[in-house]
Amino acid sequence: MAVSILDFYSEQLKMCTHISVCLPDSGTLRNKPDMASRKVLWLLHGLSDDGTAWMRYSRIEKYATQNDIVVVMPTAGRSMYCDDCLGQNYYTHITEELPEYLHNLFGLSLDREKNFIAGLSMGGMGAMKMALNHPDRYFAVGSFSGVLDFTDVALVDKDRLQAEFAFMLPFMDDPADSPLNPTALLDGNRHKNLKMYVSCGLQDHLVQASRAFLAKAEKEGLTVESCFEDGTHEWGFWDRHIEHFINFALQ
Repeated sequence: MAVSILDFYSEQLKMCTHISVCLPDSGTLRNKPDMASRKVLWLLHGLSDDGTAWMRYSRIEKYATQNDIVVVMPTAGRSMYCDDCLGQNYYTHITEELPEYLHNLFGLSLDREKNFIAGLSMGGMGAMKMALNHPDRYFAVGSFSGVLDFTDVALVDKDRLQAEFAFMLPFMDDPADSPLNPTALLDGNRHKNLKMYVSCGLQDHLVQASRAFLAKAEKEGLTVESCFEDGTHEWGFWDRHIEHFINFALQ
C-alpha cells in the first residue's frame, strides 16, 4: 500500500489538520484502477493519540493490503468527536467534510455499501455515534475498548468533565437520553441492517460501558458481534481486534 499524510485546511475546524491514508500502490492500482470500487475504512484514534497512531502502533497497513481497502485515519484531538469543541466541528469534519473532500480528491465512494467505520476508546465512541446517527452512510461499525455508555463517566468524573470537556456538560445531565451517548442512540428498527462489532478486554476499565451497550442492543432486538477476553487498554488488544473487525465486516 501507499501511505500518505495529508496536511490541509479544514473549514469545519477553522485550521490546518492532518489525516493518514492507506491507498493502493502503483501495482495494485494498475490491476484495479477504479478507486470508487474500493471499500473505505474510517479508523478513529483514542484520547491521547492522533491520526498517525494506527499506522505507528498497529499492522493496519498489512490488513489494508490483504483486503484491498482504503483506510482513512483523521485527527480529532481531545474532541470526543463532537461538534462545537472550542468552536471546532470535529463530528461534521469526519462525517461530511472529509468524505466529500476525499471523494473529490481521490474518487473514493460515498455509497453506504463502500464505507465502514471503527475506533478505539474515544474513537470507539466516535465511530458508534457516527454510524448510529448515519446508518445510511456506513454498512458496519466497530468499537474496541470504546466509551459506549456515559452513565459511569457522568457519575464518577464530573470534575474532569468540567475541567477538560466542558463542551459535553450540557449533554450529560441525562446520559440515558444524551445524543452523545452511543447506548442511548440504539434503535431496533433504524439499526437492524447495520453490522456492529464490540470488543473490550476483561481487565479494561471501560469493560462495563461495552456490556451496557450490548445489553441495550439486546433489548432493542439487535445482533452485535462481540468479544470479551483477557486484555487491558493497550495496542496489542486493539491490533488483534481491528483485524477481526475487518474480517467480520467484509464477510
